[in-house]
Parts: sequence; structure tokens; C-alpha cells
Amino acid sequence: FVWDCLLFSKIKMRIDSMVGPKKQMGKVVGKRELAEKVFEIEISLPEVLLFKPGQYVSLKVNDQGLRRSYSVVDCVGGVIKLIVDVGPGGLGSVFLENIKVGGDLEVMGFFGNFLLDRTEVENKNVVYFVATGTGIAPFIPMIKKLKSFYTGKVVLWWGVRFVRRVYWQDELKKLKEDWDNFDYEMYVSRPEAEWGGKVGRV
Repeated sequence: FVWDCLLFSKIKMRIDSMVGPKKQMGKVVGKRELAEKVFEIEISLPEVLLFKPGQYVSLKVNDQGLRRSYSVVDCVGGVIKLIVDVGPGGLGSVFLENIKVGGDLEVMGFFGNFLLDRTEVENKNVVYFVATGTGIAPFIPMIKKLKSFYTGKVVLWWGVRFVRRVYWQDELKKLKEDWDNFDYEMYVSRPEAEWGGKVGRV
């Protein structure tokens, strides 16, 4: 009985240590420009925390301690992936546009209750996701989670303003090929170049 209690205590301590939010010093291990002014940034964290699709992290973006929040697209093995629109040119935009691979930054997370509730969707015939710009970020891990258990239809409607801001098309096409239940439509509201897809606002 005593051994069981000790074992339970150690397991509980381990679980508690994985539950955020926590402040950590992360390191940028990957960065690439997906489209004009849109970057994918991968950050390695020293401690692995429990992540739920839909959650976000808070990044320290200047020496005065100001922070900006970004939804997490993926979290595998202590490496989180963010999608950042640096177009607005604010504090967070400038900081993340200039940061290099190998650079250090303070990360706090995970935060947020914008989560996928299995009990709310498993009895539905269709689940719709509607996003514009980098607002798609929290939906990607949710859709991937649905793929593991959901048998209904999953539909994504995603809009951007310009063709030069379109990205992730190969990834979405592959997901559609691999999963018959998934479908998506890409919208461009102000196509400035030849565009064979949907035109309009989402």
C-alpha cells in the first residue's frame, strides 16, 4: 500500500510537471517563409509540456517584457511550430521577422480554452472550420486530432486577401487525398494574379 502511494505520488508529480503554463527559454530551430510576410517558426523547448489542439503560447518580444500570443500549429517532442504574419509590423512582427535560427526567446505556455471537445462533435455529421489568414493556425491540430477518431465530414473554408499570401496547399491536398472525410476550399478576396480557385470573402 505504501509503495502504491509512493508510485502514485511520483506519477502525479510527473503529470503536474508537464501541465502548463510554464515559462521557458526556447531556441529557434527552424524558420521559413511560407508566403509573403508569413513565416513558419519552430521553437525547441527544454521541457515537454502537455499540449491540447487550439492552445497558444505567449512570447516575450522586447527587453521591457512585453508579450505577444501565437497559436500553436504543432507540438512534437518538445518542438512547437508557429505560423506568424509579420505584415502588420508591430512589436511581435518585427521581433519574429528578425529572429534567426539559433536565436533564444522566452516562451510561456500553454494557454487557452479554445479546444476541440470530443463529446460535442462525435455525434455530428459535419464539422466546419472557417478561418482567414493565419487564423487557420489553431484549426490544423484540431483537424489532425479529428482524423484519429471522427467518422463524419470535416470541411475547412480558408480565406486570404491576395494570391501571394496563399500557402499550405500541398499539405491540404495531401490531407484530402489521405482522408476521404476531409474537404477544403481556398478563397482569395482580391486576386492580383491568375487564380483558378474560389474568389470571395470568408
